[in-house]
Amino acid sequence: MASHLVDQLLRAIRIVGLDIGARGGFTTDLSPIGAAVEAIGFEPDSEECDRLNASVNAEASGLRALRYIPTAVGRADEERMLNLYRARGCSSLLTADPDFAALYARDDYFILDGQVRVRVERLDAAAERFGFTDAHYMKIDIQGAELEAMQSAPNLVSHLLAIRSEVEFAPIYQDQPLFADVDAELRAKGFMLARFPQLHAWRRGTKVRNDRWAPGPVPLSEGQLIHGDVLYLRRPELMAADTETQQDRLIALALIAYAYGHVDLSGSVLTRPEVAGRLKTMANVEANALVAELGRLHVARRRKQLRRLAFSGLRGLIQ
Repeated sequence: MASHLVDQLLRAIRIVGLDIGARGGFTTDLSPIGAAVEAIGFEPDSEECDRLNASVNAEASGLRALRYIPTAVGRADEERMLNLYRARGCSSLLTADPDFAALYARDDYFILDGQVRVRVERLDAAAERFGFTDAHYMKIDIQGAELEAMQSAPNLVSHLLAIRSEVEFAPIYQDQPLFADVDAELRAKGFMLARFPQLHAWRRGTKVRNDRWAPGPVPLSEGQLIHGDVLYLRRPELMAADTETQQDRLIALALIAYAYGHVDLSGSVLTRPEVAGRLKTMANVEANALVAELGRLHVARRRKQLRRLAFSGLRGLIQ
């Protein structure tokens, strides 16, 4: 839905977003604020990266700008072995535990098809090399290596306002960090857990999801929580608002929060007196009117989501 107020602000603000593990294209999570987003996707295969950049159409993606960079990130600047598993989306710098996956009929996902040597670099080093040290947002999904990438980027992480990360609650890969480890790391860096945008439970003995009908004596069952995505946001009460740069960061945080549906946080940030003043001078936007408009847009978006979810859930039960 179009909004003159929101469009004015999106033209005036700049938000740098990263997608580490951008298989299939840059995340759509920031679509509601895409006109403000300068997007950077990570594609370690240089030939595939060149192909993606040749076919980039940022405007068609609803983004201000979009580029892909040819790098893999990890704990240090070094060569690592990338394990190529049958389900390519499960390929990882870590070694899978097929015996664990077999309990849930997913061991075929982790059949090793081969290994390739890849050059990885610290995320802070990549930020310097490719010019995104001022990034505001990061989505990261690199199959168990998320924590080591974060720990390799103390400078970048200290500037980020929001992180969406894949996390595991059970060890799909050997010796991998689990959700508790990621949570402790990011809370110590001034982030708060906002919510879990995705959660995946596995049922024993079948690939069928816990909300889908399966053949056999147990047609429906809850599964064990195995992996998912978690969203962290910077704690706004810990952020200063004395300078224009600080105020712009708070506005960027409010917009990212809105993109994820956390309009209450957006409202509390945008109506801070210093931020409200900055909105007026930057984009000629009144804070209270903007918050009301964000609320209206979110209600309309949520209604569409609920209709899709209701239809999907009904279809799963009757199939």
